[in-house]
Amino acid sequence: MIFPFFMALYGLAHVFIWHVLVVGFALSLPASAVLGGVLLGLGLTPFFARRMDRQPFKRVGRVLSWIGYTWAGLVLLFTMARLATDLMLGGWFVLVGAPSHAAARVSSLILSLSLTGLLAIYAFFERSRIQVETINVPTTKDVGPSTVLCIAQISDVHIGTMNGHRRIQTLLKRLQEHEPDVVVSTGDLIDSHAGLAVPVTEALAAFKPRFGKFAVIGNHECYAGLESALPFMERCGFVVLRNTAVVVPGLRLVGVDDPAASKPGEAARCEAQILRGVSDDTFTVLLKHRPDVLPGSETRFDLQLSGHTHKGQIFPFGFLTRLYYPAHAGLFRLARASYLYVSRGTGAWGPPFRLLAPPEITLFRVGPGLPDPGGQTLSTLPSVEVIGGRASSASTVTAFSDRRS
Repeated sequence: MIFPFFMALYGLAHVFIWHVLVVGFALSLPASAVLGGVLLGLGLTPFFARRMDRQPFKRVGRVLSWIGYTWAGLVLLFTMARLATDLMLGGWFVLVGAPSHAAARVSSLILSLSLTGLLAIYAFFERSRIQVETINVPTTKDVGPSTVLCIAQISDVHIGTMNGHRRIQTLLKRLQEHEPDVVVSTGDLIDSHAGLAVPVTEALAAFKPRFGKFAVIGNHECYAGLESALPFMERCGFVVLRNTAVVVPGLRLVGVDDPAASKPGEAARCEAQILRGVSDDTFTVLLKHRPDVLPGSETRFDLQLSGHTHKGQIFPFGFLTRLYYPAHAGLFRLARASYLYVSRGTGAWGPPFRLLAPPEITLFRVGPGLPDPGGQTLSTLPSVEVIGGRASSASTVTAFSDRRS
């Protein structure tokens, strides 16, 4: 649903840029036509790159990816910069008087391009600065002899052409600094089929937290092909939880598939079934790529970890993703003493930019006596109703008939 809307905005942004450049440079009709062809080609380059992420076109696909996705990011940044420039200059012209049309046109274009360049440089480096967020999760449950368990969440790493070996080394360095007891990946570890060829499996497999590494699949593992993505994740040292649960000292991890891996409604049915069999005596973490909550399930787990939204990745697109996922980013309080945490993501999808949505590794300190973490509240969560083996969109119907108090 959100992708067609994004594509419509992407197309309109190209039309807007064409108009700005034609007017700004006072281009002739033939020059305007050539510019339109160039913009069309650049706009389609990311789609061509996706088609060439396999042998024997892998190198061509890599070049096209960097050109196409960088351009896509610049399109978004320029559109935002131009609108901001027009607002600023409009206010300035009201106060001091407007110059000639030619001068106003040139100054607006120069300022727009300059601001775009500054935003692009900042957003490129923000993408590379992985922040470590620490969240305390108090519980009355026994988490083992260590008293406090440390769970590290990574999400949406998107290993591929744009996120390669160097970024994984940075990720591992940050993880090693904090020595978590367990590491979980909440989907989209790889970006596309091209990610399967990135030489990172040995480095990831060498990092071994004392209670292991666990992962669930996201929509991009499905795009890459599960027959190849699952062995890749296992070679990286992850135990892939597919609609199943595993217990480590002081902790139960429940992992469910992304809906892209199954028929409509099947993912919700599987989630309901596995959570029905979960007892209440162990701290339970639900690993689920998309930040939606099955009605009634919040009484079946203590903490749900999700990703997928990237917090919009490039401001102001966070407002768009928030419309579809009200649980957009950060910590949210659910029923009883349960929580939902939505990661901003550890990598980046598509453009090599992040603006006001820095990547993160999240550390959860779980144990008794920890301070209240606060958290946002939600009046309505996008969710899935399960009735008679079918699934449909809902927000208030309970999927479980035996809620806990």
